[in-house]
Amino acid sequence: MIIDPALPEKIQHLIREAPPRDLHIDLSARGRWWMPRRAKRLHDVRRQYVLSSELTKDARRLVGRADWAAHEVLASEMHDRGLIDRQRNEVSVPAQVWEIADALREYSRLVQTGPEASEDAQVAALLDTRRRALQRSVDGIERRVIALEEYASKVAEADRQYLKLRETRQAADRLAADSDAVLDLLARTARDDLAVAEIEGMAGEAAAAAAAALEAAHEAAVIALPLPHKTA
Repeated sequence: MIIDPALPEKIQHLIREAPPRDLHIDLSARGRWWMPRRAKRLHDVRRQYVLSSELTKDARRLVGRADWAAHEVLASEMHDRGLIDRQRNEVSVPAQVWEIADALREYSRLVQTGPEASEDAQVAALLDTRRRALQRSVDGIERRVIALEEYASKVAEADRQYLKLRETRQAADRLAADSDAVLDLLARTARDDLAVAEIEGMAGEAAAAAAAALEAAHEAAVIALPLPHKTA
């Protein structure tokens, strides 16, 4: 269902919350006097909302595409943050969808009520002219739908670029916040170089001490050994 955005919000809410039986009002039926109060209010604005059941299959598809494109624009990050003309979008985009739906309702009515064929050649020619005129009409409406979809696509691309930029900035902020820690770590690396030299010196001293100890042990062993006896 598509509602005329020019209606007061209170009336739009009434339409959205109404049960389906109250929405399907036959304007050609009996007068208003027999209707319940809510139905009377709906009757008064019956031309200002379009039901899916009023549309032909191809018209429903076009309305669905237009409504989806409008949702993509109005739910975008660019729109939410006011990075595109938010005020114009909130007025113009729903109005575009409404005009598309309203025009397609009339198109659907004409398609559904017109005769499909005639054996009379003159009438058949008139019907063919009528069908071609209706097709040109729906082609024009579809061009408007396509334009709305292209706008939604550009907004979606702007969204992706904006989110990418925001992620880059956040990463840069994190790097800036870590810069002091990185410098500290670099200073520790210089200290590590000194520590390596110290450790290597200690290792050299340990090796020299081990060699000296080994030499002393060898000398002690030689002194302790008895001298060999000489034979005659």
